[in-house]
Amino acid sequence: MRQQYQRRQRPHHWVLLSVLIVILALLISGAYVINKATKPLSQQQARAETVAKKSGHLTSVNNFYWTNLDTTYYTVAGTNKAKQAVYAIVPKSGKNVTVLKQSAGMSRNTALKQAWQRNPKKVLSAALCLFNGKPAWQVSYLNKSGELCYLTFQYSNGKVLQQIANI
Repeated sequence: MRQQYQRRQRPHHWVLLSVLIVILALLISGAYVINKATKPLSQQQARAETVAKKSGHLTSVNNFYWTNLDTTYYTVAGTNKAKQAVYAIVPKSGKNVTVLKQSAGMSRNTALKQAWQRNPKKVLSAALCLFNGKPAWQVSYLNKSGELCYLTFQYSNGKVLQQIANI
């Protein structure tokens, strides 16, 4: 009688161990896929930060923004050697970096507040870029119908430069 009881218990241990191994394999696979999917952007961020530190003389970095409407821009927010808060707008090519004092223009929060005044369903991103050669905040959002929209605000004064709706 005792032997029969022990035999019934062992299969449960193997089932439990098998389930744990499958779960562990799924977690490791998921982590691998996420790492592979985010690696290109992580590499571009590291490259943009290096270029911003070299060309823009940034000593520290607090934020990173990315936009790709017409041209790809990576923007690095940080402080320079003079302890001033600055943005370094780095084109995808890495050449002709534009450095701006954060105090010289509209903040990201102000651009987001102006976008929220249009009652979007969801704001997707807000990033600093160059629009017609001038610094601008580009905000993407979904309207109430779920359609993609873009707003471009001039950095210096907050004027709406472009509005693309219902894409």
